[in-house]
Amino acid sequence: MRQMVYISTAAKLVNKDISDILESAVRNNKAQGITGFLLHNERNFLQLVEGESAALMSLFARLSADRRHSGIVITSDLVIDKRCFPSWQMKLLYWANDVKTRRDAIAEAIGTELNEDIRRFVLNFAALN
Repeated sequence: MRQMVYISTAAKLVNKDISDILESAVRNNKAQGITGFLLHNERNFLQLVEGESAALMSLFARLSADRRHSGIVITSDLVIDKRCFPSWQMKLLYWANDVKTRRDAIAEAIGTELNEDIRRFVLNFAALN
């Protein structure tokens, strides 16, 4: 089992695009046994995914061809014993306008099961405007 985090630069997207991304991610991830979450700040994506290695490699091949973002950088790739988000086929985390509210909400949503460096990275991403 692996857990990977990537960031990318978002194309110009509207709310429907984000809804479409989430809908297809939930459908595809469920079929592939992938779980995780997505953050979008209107300029960038941060996504954490968990699953079997082959499923994640297939996912990254699809993501690389997706024109809704570019410049994918994998920031973390860990072998894990168990999933941190077993019930999230793909959860879009709430992005409040106020940084403190946003960070607090994301910190609460992701809990404390994550590797501390990854948790800090996600919360630092959440501080970006």
